[in-house]
Amino acid sequence: MKHIFYLHGMIIEIQGINAVSPQFGAYEYTSIIDSLKATGAEVHAEVRTENTEFYEFGKKISKEIDALISKGVTPEDITVIGASKGGMIAMYISDLNTNNVNYVLLGSSSEYSLKTFDFNMHGNILGIYEKSDTVAGNNYQHWIDKSTNATSFEQLQINTGLGHGFLYTPNKAWLDPARKIIMGKD
Repeated sequence: MKHIFYLHGMIIEIQGINAVSPQFGAYEYTSIIDSLKATGAEVHAEVRTENTEFYEFGKKISKEIDALISKGVTPEDITVIGASKGGMIAMYISDLNTNNVNYVLLGSSSEYSLKTFDFNMHGNILGIYEKSDTVAGNNYQHWIDKSTNATSFEQLQINTGLGHGFLYTPNKAWLDPARKIIMGKD
């Protein structure tokens, strides 16, 4: 059984699962979760609130990953998908958890993350960034260079023209590469 941990963007913390950005439109949280469930994986998706502490939440998810592994799930059957702030939490989890878990980072390499964090990530990582994203559209080269513990770290630039809103929907541009990671690179 494959397992997916989906970590949503910050707007959901503020507005809830029916969040709407004036700039990027509706955050289609339920559609994203349904698209991930369509892979046949068990999806773990906890809605964070505004008072969620970044590091404590990351530690909690890392412990949930460890618990799955202790029950016999292989690390390669676990994928953490983080969108925007959720991606920054995924980066922290990848720094903290030394298991060879898969990570898909969506729009998570921003000026803020570059200045704030000093992560050396573990696992198999795919960083996806949108060419038109002015919020967190930096490539992941900084993180690739820093993450000497990573088993693999690839990046993919997409060009949907949706800016940071590319991660607000189950857009094929990020969902298809994520599915390949989830299902294994066979």
